[in-house]
Amino acid sequence: MKNICFIIDSLSGGGAERVVINLSQSIIELGHHVHIVILENKISYDISRSIFKLHVLTENRKLSSNKFWNKVLLSRKLKQKVENLEKKYGEFDLIVSNLEDSDKTSSMARLPNLYHCYHVSMRNFLANKTTHQKYYKHIYRKFKENFRHKRLYKNSNMIAVSKGVMDDILEFGVNPKSIINIYNPFDFEEIRKKSLEYNSEIPRAKYIINIARFAKHKRHDVLIKAYANANINHKLVLMGTTDKPADEENLRNIKNLISKLGIKNQVIFAGFVTNPYPWLKKADLFVLSSDIEGLANVLVESLILNTMVVSTNCPFGPSEVLTGKLSDFLSPVSDVNALSENIIRALKNPVQITEKHISKFNAETISKQYLSLAK
Repeated sequence: MKNICFIIDSLSGGGAERVVINLSQSIIELGHHVHIVILENKISYDISRSIFKLHVLTENRKLSSNKFWNKVLLSRKLKQKVENLEKKYGEFDLIVSNLEDSDKTSSMARLPNLYHCYHVSMRNFLANKTTHQKYYKHIYRKFKENFRHKRLYKNSNMIAVSKGVMDDILEFGVNPKSIINIYNPFDFEEIRKKSLEYNSEIPRAKYIINIARFAKHKRHDVLIKAYANANINHKLVLMGTTDKPADEENLRNIKNLISKLGIKNQVIFAGFVTNPYPWLKKADLFVLSSDIEGLANVLVESLILNTMVVSTNCPFGPSEVLTGKLSDFLSPVSDVNALSENIIRALKNPVQITEKHISKFNAETISKQYLSLAK
């Protein structure tokens, strides 16, 4: 029996957060103990029936007004939290941090048996962090961020959620102690069970759907233009949340674009939905329009529910998920016309989804790969 600890920024409505929840419950079902430590008391998912032990480190991650000192205090508090948990529950055989802030904090805390799980393209993530700067500040900021990332992950143990993410990390110039590709886990039975729950808000009319945070790199603008060009008799459901001020601004731009294209009555904003699976199951098509992804969890979830998918062929997940005949429905990034044509083709001639398309994402298989890393 192993004792596992996951560390993550929060349990807000993002893909990495859902992965940690799913993975925790799957490992517990295999007979092991799991603890989740969140840096900030922010929870969007319904975890009332979850069987892992949840620990909140701080309310808002702000222990000092000084940025550097705040990092120090946060890492000290995390180290103390882990030590107290180990005194009470026993030593952790594996600690896995997720997302950049958790990686930094856990690394500064010098936690034992630690792996960093990386969920996105490192190069694109850093590029997006610096593009808002003026030119000279952009160059300096980019150099500094790149140096910090290489230093942070040097000689560390790393997990990459796709082969593409793993290759990207190495090509970026990071020299980890070890790195392994482990896909995100999916509980097929639970997803299919949840998809049967009744939800009165689901449209009766035919619709296609996109589920994503309203972040700029999700490229809702490309999706909306492609949808308008397709001129189909389906509504477009946009389901997602706005976690950051930049997301709010992007959402305003999206709504302005919808009004400009004259499709306001055809687009449904569903907001954040705790259980999106009934919506996903009843959709005739799921469309992903991102510039970058780590794995694109919702593509896998769509296939588990036998919902046809169309996606941009962005770095890095979609090409590893959409294989065989499904690969014909990958579109070049930012190509509105190609995405529009694929939407029409997918609705007219969907591919029959089988278990062979999704078997490598089975939660039990993935959980055992994580457990093999435990000391």
